[in-house]
Amino acid sequence: MNRAVWARAARGLAWLLLPLAAAIWVAAVQIAGGSIDPWRPAMIDLDVYRRAAGDLLAGRDFYATPDGQLPWIYPAFAALLSLPLGLIPLKTAQVFWLLLNVVALWAILGRLGLSGWRNAMATTLCVLVVEPVRETLGFGQLGILLVAAAWLDSAPGPRLLRRRLLPEGWLVGVATAVKLTPAVVAAYNFFAGRRKPGLVAFFTFCAASLLALLVLPGASMAYWRGLLSGDSGINTGIIFKTNQSAMGLWARLFGELNRGGLVLSAVVLVLGIAGAVAMHRAGEVSLAICLAGYTSLLASPISWSHHYVWVVPLTVVLLRGTHLPAPLRLFGLIYCLWTIEAPFKKLPGGDGAELAYTPVFQFIANAGIVAGVVFLAMGLGYGLGMARRGGMRDRSAGVLQ
Repeated sequence: MNRAVWARAARGLAWLLLPLAAAIWVAAVQIAGGSIDPWRPAMIDLDVYRRAAGDLLAGRDFYATPDGQLPWIYPAFAALLSLPLGLIPLKTAQVFWLLLNVVALWAILGRLGLSGWRNAMATTLCVLVVEPVRETLGFGQLGILLVAAAWLDSAPGPRLLRRRLLPEGWLVGVATAVKLTPAVVAAYNFFAGRRKPGLVAFFTFCAASLLALLVLPGASMAYWRGLLSGDSGINTGIIFKTNQSAMGLWARLFGELNRGGLVLSAVVLVLGIAGAVAMHRAGEVSLAICLAGYTSLLASPISWSHHYVWVVPLTVVLLRGTHLPAPLRLFGLIYCLWTIEAPFKKLPGGDGAELAYTPVFQFIANAGIVAGVVFLAMGLGYGLGMARRGGMRDRSAGVLQ
């Protein structure tokens, strides 16, 4: 038994080498300023995490942004988790981060049923081709880890361990304490009738946030006060073309932030959760989780294009979902291709360029957001129809739902 386990682990590590090599290459060439020889990736978000860890260790305010550098915009709990990154050399941290992300991608695809060389090829393909994955690795971002936490916590499929060590919902709760958007997955679970995972996520989030408040009271209060006042830390970036959220669309179309953008985001949030719940009740749990994940991005004030790592599980679910309604599946796959390619990134951007977009440019910049909202609406419509037909079949067979 032990030999078999060790042999399987050794094979798994061997298969990880190919996607890890691809990730090392992508990290060096994806972002301007990086180089492959010598290997020197420009992982600017990872630098922010390391800077926050260093400030925390030195007793400095990690929310104070040095001139010309990116701000720390996460809750104080996330700063506590960043501490190990500040204790190791830069190159070690970069390789460790890439390995962690590759393993997370591998685990997402493994839960979808891919194993061995098929998983290795699929993970490598994601690293090399999928724009959100490439950008996440290049920047040293945490988007892959957030998606992995939500997916591995809630999605059906093969598991490494037969029994859970901790109750379902705890990973979503931790992810929400790091960045608030995974809370949508917890809300979906709760309203889909899976009360326990939803409540576990909520109380885990509360416990993690309380821990941060006790350890870092000043920083925690500063974060929550700023958030409640409407300051995300990077509000000026809402209008950027790479902000693929409903609020980003509103800001680009109308040139300003106002209540209209907030109302639109709230409508998308309700629509998306309703669609996820409907699809769950139709028995399509994996697709329901993807709808919840996409809702978290479309309804958030800022969702950079590299946050759309949810395209990985959604693409696999749709490719395999030959039983799904053809219009839903076809539209979803076209939307996935748009997300994977991200053509809007070729537009001019920054320094107010988005305010001067022509109608054609506006269409390219916002088409993916509109398509995402339409896909959520289709999920709601088809989910309700599929659940109704399933319920009729169950009743006709004498089974009470």
